[in-house]
Amino acid sequence: MNAKYFLGALAFSVLLIASCGKKTGGCYKGEKAWVKDFSESDTCGILFRLEDGTYLEPINLSEFNNLPLNHDDLVWISYKPASGASLCGKGDIVEIKCLADREY
Repeated sequence: MNAKYFLGALAFSVLLIASCGKKTGGCYKGEKAWVKDFSESDTCGILFRLEDGTYLEPINLSEFNNLPLNHDDLVWISYKPASGASLCGKGDIVEIKCLADREY
C-alpha cells in the first residue's frame, strides 16, 4: 500500500517538474516581450520591449539567429544585465539567456 502512494507521489513530482517553464516558452523566469526593429536607424537594430515599457538592447542576439525576428513578434525572453556602452541609447544593455516564440 505504501509503495502505491510513493509511486503516485513520484509520478506527480515528475509531471510537476516537467511542466516547469512551459508557460514561459521554456525560458526560466521568462518575461513577455515584443520585438522592435529599429534597423532603419544607423545605430539600432533589434530591441525587445517588455510589458512595463522597458527596452532591452541585447549584446548577444547573433547567438539566437535560428529564431526569425520581425517587428512586433511576440517572444519570451530571459536575460541578465550586461556591461558595455549602448550604441542605440534606447534601452538597458542585456545578455540574452533564453529567447522563444510566444503566441499571445
